[in-house]
Amino acid sequence: MDNSWGSVRIHRDPYGTPLLNATSEPAAYFGLGYAQAQDDLRGVLNQYRLVRGELGEPERDANQRRWQVLEEARRGFDSLPAELRECYVAFVAGIAAWMDEHPADVPAWAPPLEPALPIGVNRTVMLYWVIVDAITSLRAAGVTPAAPASELDLALVPPGSNAWVLRPWRTAAGETILVSDPHLPFGGAFEMYEAVVKGGDLHYTGFCFLGAMLPPLAHNRDVAWGLTTGGPRVSDAYRIEVDGGTYRYDGETREVLEYEGHAYVLHNGVIAPVVARDDAAVYVVCTPYMGRAGQTERQFMAMLRARDTGGLRAALDACDFPPQNLLAADSAGDCFYLRTGRVPVRDFEARGVQDGKRGVLDGKWGVLDGKWGVLDGNTSATAWQGIRPAAELVQLANPVSGYLQNCNTAPDTVAPDPALSPEHWHRDAFNDEAGRDTSRGRRSVELLSSAYATDVEEVTAWALEDRWMDTPLWQARLADAAAADPARVAGWPGGHRLLLRRLLGFDGHAGPDSVDAMVWLAWRSAAEDPLDALEKVAPAVPDETYGEAHQLAPGVPGRGGALLELEVPLRATYFSGGRAYAGGPCLRIVAFGPYGMRSWSVSMPGQAELYSRGEVKPIVFDPS
Repeated sequence: MDNSWGSVRIHRDPYGTPLLNATSEPAAYFGLGYAQAQDDLRGVLNQYRLVRGELGEPERDANQRRWQVLEEARRGFDSLPAELRECYVAFVAGIAAWMDEHPADVPAWAPPLEPALPIGVNRTVMLYWVIVDAITSLRAAGVTPAAPASELDLALVPPGSNAWVLRPWRTAAGETILVSDPHLPFGGAFEMYEAVVKGGDLHYTGFCFLGAMLPPLAHNRDVAWGLTTGGPRVSDAYRIEVDGGTYRYDGETREVLEYEGHAYVLHNGVIAPVVARDDAAVYVVCTPYMGRAGQTERQFMAMLRARDTGGLRAALDACDFPPQNLLAADSAGDCFYLRTGRVPVRDFEARGVQDGKRGVLDGKWGVLDGKWGVLDGNTSATAWQGIRPAAELVQLANPVSGYLQNCNTAPDTVAPDPALSPEHWHRDAFNDEAGRDTSRGRRSVELLSSAYATDVEEVTAWALEDRWMDTPLWQARLADAAAADPARVAGWPGGHRLLLRRLLGFDGHAGPDSVDAMVWLAWRSAAEDPLDALEKVAPAVPDETYGEAHQLAPGVPGRGGALLELEVPLRATYFSGGRAYAGGPCLRIVAFGPYGMRSWSVSMPGQAELYSRGEVKPIVFDPS
């Protein structure tokens, strides 16, 4: 396919994943835009309507405008070097080319296209992570910010994710294996799009958000990375006492600014939206990512060009990636963990403000309601003093343990290494409770720490595991309850005791063909007391399979659903009304070793049938 930047060939793997082979980088991105439009034009255009604050859903549109998503994207585009700007121009031209070829498929409501829109998609999705600390502080203090605070606020489940690295000495073939499995809502603003991109000096595969150009999750022939939710503290909430449209800052009068119906202040050198008010004050959120949409995109591109973990670390030194736990590995067998993010320097203690367990305490320096972390915005005593360099972020390279893992757990659980202990890091960089873990994290450590001479097939089985991990604990509780009340059990009808035997023998797997999984789910949902729950379920024991009651897509049996909100298998899927609505949209497994780089993936909901069978597909990395 010829275009203004050269030519691009769009092949497809057996699952429809686009494989782009171009004569230049802009030509490759022309092909990526064309392929996205070909696969889901309405989805792309809806993303762009959301970026513009014109989706037609008043509260969502208002939040996009409050955070000036389109303006931030435009400023970001203008800040890019000319050669990168040309890639965005080409990407949008690819979308337009498909629309020109298929006018009947273009909806009347299609927004005008511009090269800033793909940047706005990434900005929209990442807003949650760059403001969540401040929003959490406001809510904990009883202040209700305008809703939704971000697109992820609309999700029915909290974001989650799994990421692992195994070093060569733990694998049978001497391979370094990385697993990346983010957990997010399916579709909407979080729709993921997989592609292999080759053009000019670029050659990578990864998942971007639909409508975006650059992927936050990717790998090339030499280096790969995965992400999990969690990161350093990158945002703050401030209470500013106002007098009409003005306020005092260290005695100086300043204005509350208005722009297109929303109020702002300039604080800590960034635009800070007003997200709540009371009779005497406004509440604003400050994040150092404001004004840096372009820098984030530049960092994404620098990461795609890295050729080893050293190069990836150098790209991350910019500290423009959203706050995440990042695990990486390369073809030389090296790996690292970095709790990346753009962390303000808060030196309140140096200026006499006392430090407390849950934040900054009320004091003569004007920090307000500090135990909840809402700060006084009328004084420079709470102002930021710069940005912490990447060297001050929690990190570990090439652990002696031979593995790294993070499943939304505290940094000191990533590997059994004292270097990760919180006393070695500033509290804003650590930003968690020491030792905090999850059931997924505990299971990951169990598997990885016992991995000797393992292989990709075994790691894949772990990554796709559909076992409810707390099953043995509940079985022990049930067995103890039955042993403690033998008279009650003896008086049951025979069917009750058969059900008891069945529950105690359940293997814990929520597989598509499992009836016992449905029986277990009914029992766990019935009552807190194990024996009361059994008696409640016994008269009507479920007889359908888990996959019949839970579907990944119409007619596609489900697996591995959440039992309760936070009691999930390693690869969690969330169901409502029998249909999957969230979970793992883009599992990737990458192996570097004597066979070269090999990789596999499965995406949801588009490859639901593959995931239902507990399988992954090989990634065709060479599009030729």
